Amino acid sequence: MTGKDEKSDIQAALAVLKERFTGKITAKVGEICQNWEKLKSTPEDLDTFGLLHRQVHTLAGTSATYGFEETGRLAGEIEIVLQDELTENHAKWTTELLDKVGDLLLQLEAVAQSEPVEKNHGIEIMAPRQVAQSGNRPRKLIYLVDDDDDFLNTMKIQIQAFGYDVQAFSDLALFDEAVQRQEPTAVVMDVIFGDSSKAGIEHIANINMQRKQALKTIFITGSQDVLTRLDAVRAGGAAYFPKPVLVGSLMNVIDRLAHPSIEEPFRIVIVDDSEEMSGFSALALQQAGMETREVNDPLQLFSVLARFPPDLILMDIYMPSCSGLELSKVIRQMDSYITTPIVFLSLERDLKKQLGAMSLGGDDFLSKPIEPWHLVSAVTSRVQRGRMMRKLAETDGLTGLLNHSKSKERLVAELSRAKREKTPLSFALLDIDHFKQVNDTYGHPAGDQVLKSLANILKQRLRQYDTIGRYGGEEYIVILPNTDVSTAKSIMDKIRISFSEISHSSEKGHFSCRFSCGIASFPDFDNTTILNNEADKALYEAKEGGRNRVVVSSAGQSG
Repeated sequence: MTGKDEKSDIQAALAVLKERFTGKITAKVGEICQNWEKLKSTPEDLDTFGLLHRQVHTLAGTSATYGFEETGRLAGEIEIVLQDELTENHAKWTTELLDKVGDLLLQLEAVAQSEPVEKNHGIEIMAPRQVAQSGNRPRKLIYLVDDDDDFLNTMKIQIQAFGYDVQAFSDLALFDEAVQRQEPTAVVMDVIFGDSSKAGIEHIANINMQRKQALKTIFITGSQDVLTRLDAVRAGGAAYFPKPVLVGSLMNVIDRLAHPSIEEPFRIVIVDDSEEMSGFSALALQQAGMETREVNDPLQLFSVLARFPPDLILMDIYMPSCSGLELSKVIRQMDSYITTPIVFLSLERDLKKQLGAMSLGGDDFLSKPIEPWHLVSAVTSRVQRGRMMRKLAETDGLTGLLNHSKSKERLVAELSRAKREKTPLSFALLDIDHFKQVNDTYGHPAGDQVLKSLANILKQRLRQYDTIGRYGGEEYIVILPNTDVSTAKSIMDKIRISFSEISHSSEKGHFSCRFSCGIASFPDFDNTTILNNEADKALYEAKEGGRNRVVVSSAGQSG
């Protein structure tokens, strides 16, 4: 189904919900009037009072949401009267207050029977978010442009080692012809050519003036001059590196340009006793590419959370059997959801009560009725912030890979999946050879570049659904689902060779590094502890056998 078809389906579903709600308005207002008459005769009836309050609260938010602006406004005024003036002393209602509510109800009845829906009301069509796809990343083409042949040859080999196709040019005219034939993923362009100190920048600027979309260009030069950097930015440069170029830093930028981050769809759970309101919110968020689940009975929330772990919970405050405030306190007592953002969506306009709601576990407060674009924007910003905080907590700050604890969690999950699906799984431990000597000889900044280089080449060469983690220090782990041990050995050997071909730069000269690797697999070993221990034994064997090699565990028995 195309994106256009999906949008049409959602708009059709929205129209059905709106039509269904339209047919219910008169009946809903009738029920409100009946409960009001009952409450006037028995003002001490707290159950009826609570029911009436919920009814006008729901009608106020849902009516305006579906374009019945006047109906929503009048229901909102009634809710304010009930909430602010009658709640604390409803047994002693004055004639003035009774008349006020009665007058508003008469207006509500008249409007509900005749109000036309707002003609222009609807949900703006939004482009769906991209969804990450599994599988090997296709090789990307990099154009390397410099009039220094030695630099070209050295840099070409190193970039190729990260899994890219590289074409090198020392002539700008030949580079232009190549761009016309095939669009590159990125261009690495020297700034200085011949007698011109900014020829590379000027050349890219001229090319981009004739294009709708600028070439993704990384400029390299011996100059640290601020004006040269400014000219590079004005020409559309994505990055700027002084020579000598640190390969690890360059590859960080190339990877970012070649493989822009594609996020999984946001997962939102909507808790609202009004099906019309939850349905509207769900459709608004779905059109922005989010996945949603609706919970109309708050007591069913936790069974939904177990099946659909959300990025955010969107919750009404006033609901029967359990209020949103009570529910948020329960959620915050559970370790699994203690950091999950909770956004309240309610007609409540009292600032003190809004702040009170957030102090009980909420992260934001949105007032009904809410425009779809506002809802999408608020949810998006909260989810992005939450994902960023979660990523910081789960990843290694230097390499961006999963940290030790998260790597162990992923191994447990992947092994469980392999057992369920009866598929092989391979687990590899990598250790950079003589890494202490690198730090002692070339300095810790150079050592950090080596660590990042290995992380980059692993990310480049492995599949998106493979797991890569930094176990600590110079040790890494790789989890390869649906991969037998012989295939895993072949994969890791190719990466080992490519990594050894990378030349790392430092103030004390160029150097290269190598790693050793141990592999264990399921079904040979059927629990995570044994997998880890056997891979560690194989890694030790690789180290003892001379390093720079991949060794497979030979035990081959279940634990």
